[in-house]
Amino acid sequence: MAEYLFLTFAVASTLDIVALGLTASFFDKKWSLKDLLVRFLTTTLTVCLLVLGGMALGKLGTQYVDGTLANWFASSLMFLLAVKMVFDGLKTAKFKRSINPTVFSGLLALSVFTGINAFIYSLAFGLMNVRYSMAGWLAPLFFVALLATSILGRRQQRLHHIYNGWIMVLVALFGAIYTIVSK
Repeated sequence: MAEYLFLTFAVASTLDIVALGLTASFFDKKWSLKDLLVRFLTTTLTVCLLVLGGMALGKLGTQYVDGTLANWFASSLMFLLAVKMVFDGLKTAKFKRSINPTVFSGLLALSVFTGINAFIYSLAFGLMNVRYSMAGWLAPLFFVALLATSILGRRQQRLHHIYNGWIMVLVALFGAIYTIVSK
């Protein structure tokens, strides 16, 4: 059942990529396959590496704690991630909006911000022994999100700053509660 929770996390984390794509297409009015591929490769590689690293650390942790305790640690990580993301929504959203994703350094910074949340979440999934292959779901979801926002985002008349992290907060809280209740 943890794999279904991972898929929910993957879909919710794609909303951060939607925000990145909408912002990038607003600033960069011309559509380019090269820009799309650079955004896709940068975000996907950054986030997937952090997810795989988090899962590896979580799986390493299962060697030292038993299943029930690992489940409690995973739930605690998800709850702490929800608290961190509420703080992000209240304090760092303005900072993230000031980063230009059309330049590589800005794109990499926003990808790392997305990856930090994914790293913490994937630590919990590593503790729940989710397979590494589940991280493969991130690439097609990110590609579809960036393709759609690159095409649709050019039509924006003004930049909308919506913090999509609130959905991730709900997913993290649901994951924390579900992890506790399911065992």
